[in-house]
Amino acid sequence: MEIPVQYRGREQAYFKHCLLEAYLERLFMIVGHHQRTICYVDCFAGPWKSQADDLEDTSIVISLNLINKCREALRKIGKDVQFRALYVEEKPTRFKNLQVYLAARPVDGTATDALQGKFHELRRDILSWCGSDSFAFFFIDPMGWKNVVELPTLEPLLKRPNSEFLINFMYDFLSRTVPQPVFQEDMERIFGVLPDTQGMSPEEREVYLLSLYRNNIKQVTPGGRGLPRTACVKVQKPTRDRTLYHLVYLTRHPKGIVEFMEASEKLELVQKKVRALAKQDERVEKSKQFELFSAAAHVTDERADMDLSEVKVHWLTLLSTEPRQFGIRELADMLENTEWFPLDFQRAFGELAKEGKVRNLDAKRARPVNVVNFEKNETLLRVQT
Repeated sequence: MEIPVQYRGREQAYFKHCLLEAYLERLFMIVGHHQRTICYVDCFAGPWKSQADDLEDTSIVISLNLINKCREALRKIGKDVQFRALYVEEKPTRFKNLQVYLAARPVDGTATDALQGKFHELRRDILSWCGSDSFAFFFIDPMGWKNVVELPTLEPLLKRPNSEFLINFMYDFLSRTVPQPVFQEDMERIFGVLPDTQGMSPEEREVYLLSLYRNNIKQVTPGGRGLPRTACVKVQKPTRDRTLYHLVYLTRHPKGIVEFMEASEKLELVQKKVRALAKQDERVEKSKQFELFSAAAHVTDERADMDLSEVKVHWLTLLSTEPRQFGIRELADMLENTEWFPLDFQRAFGELAKEGKVRNLDAKRARPVNVVNFEKNETLLRVQT
């Protein structure tokens, strides 16, 4: 594996763009089966720090290429979906670059627009552009947090039905800002309460603050079906074992949580390899000594050897000796309330079944993969011992 040269020095952006592309493809292909119009809104479009003349290393180009791919795939199955894309940028120079790119892009069937200004001042214009009937996906990826991630700022968008969000929760900035008295009012707007992290370890503080934020943005419930749900994926600093930010995903559909976590699960190894290569580049830069082998070659999938004891205990607390169906909704609950991936739950149930502690009543024989088919609402129970 090699990091594209245009991402050297900003490896975290490579992983973020990989996740955006992987999840959007899943999302658009699912939504495209029952929506006539899909809107994509990049609320902080840039282009940011692009190292490519054609901007191929930006969320702008990545999103438009992915939209075209999905539109053509949907057409092949008889779904004629209208895709629209809106890019918002505050800085005049960046906005001019954005306009130039969009104007020069060949006509491909995607209606594109751009708005210049501050995100929080353009919320009404953004909502007007989206209209009321379309599905909308909002990508909120700022450089900071002020007038961005606070609940009062996001509330008008969160109230919109038929919408999903991917929000960059700038944890590295916020964890250093929380204790400062001058920012207390801002912290209450972000977290819903004034966080008290005194006496917490760094790990405990991160879990606590992220949980507060996820719960706070779920307080806004628009009209329509489904309560808000969140999931998140951690993005670490390329060369330091420290969290840079969390990508927080908000949806009102259990299926969305499952799809997002499956996409994140497949990319976890990518992030590890990207960080290993970034650390190797830093070592080479300091020592001026070339290393013979790629650091990525030595990175293994640690989850394959993960101790599943906690996951197994969690399963046993959910199951009873009375048969119970487990479908997508139940899996979404499990994913939302833990830090584990779908495959962790599959492997843990498989181990418990081999130990004779649980049974899948709908499985006629043991399955090496997909031990529980959540799509089919299979009936599970804990074996009484």
